[in-house]
Amino acid sequence: MTTGVRVLDDTEVDPSQEAVDIMLTEAEEAELQALLNPNSTPKYDETLGDDTPDPVAKTYPTEDGVKAVGRAVVRRAWMWNGTETLLPLAWNPDGTIHDGARRYLLKRHCLCCGTGGWKARSGQRPRCPACVKKSCSICRSSTDPKKIISSFYLQKSKVPFPANFYGSIPCFMPFCPRAQSGAGFKTEPDMRIHATHRHRDEYKAHLETEQAQSVSKIAELESKLNALLMSGVASRVNQG
Repeated sequence: MTTGVRVLDDTEVDPSQEAVDIMLTEAEEAELQALLNPNSTPKYDETLGDDTPDPVAKTYPTEDGVKAVGRAVVRRAWMWNGTETLLPLAWNPDGTIHDGARRYLLKRHCLCCGTGGWKARSGQRPRCPACVKKSCSICRSSTDPKKIISSFYLQKSKVPFPANFYGSIPCFMPFCPRAQSGAGFKTEPDMRIHATHRHRDEYKAHLETEQAQSVSKIAELESKLNALLMSGVASRVNQG
């Protein structure tokens, strides 16, 4: 997956804070919300720009007098079925602390009814709201972690139900990534839809070439058929 925004690097994450519990306590959630509250007053240095004799304020972020690279706004993750995605990061007003996309990592998916993207209430074990609402007789609104799983995972190897999104039909363009081994399409229509959107001009030329080749082959077959018919007529005339 390609993106024009900066993606959070693994080296920028504190491993001790990566273990996302299955639920947040009320105190933890209140602390997180207070930290990321956009209405809170950010702290600014008394000086404008860096501590240099130049009184002109810098219009770009700096770290120890060195121009800093823009902060990450997303982090890479995978959905429960293996689909790659990007999760937005929430930063505090000072731009020094992010939540690690925790509000998304706490979202759950129900294997019973397929409802996903919901989060358990503070201090409670996750229970599918859709199954609770319809009084599901299959899972009985269970909190079993084997039935209630995370919606997003930070490691592809942790995805519990990876789906096979690829087939044996490659893209018509040999240098397209989908033409590589194991990354093809399951059906011909899927490949054509991909080609129409991703390789519009090339696919148009490809179809025109195929059409021209078909017309040429038809003309060649007609010529051969006419030759056979004429040969048969001539043979009968000679025999008569």
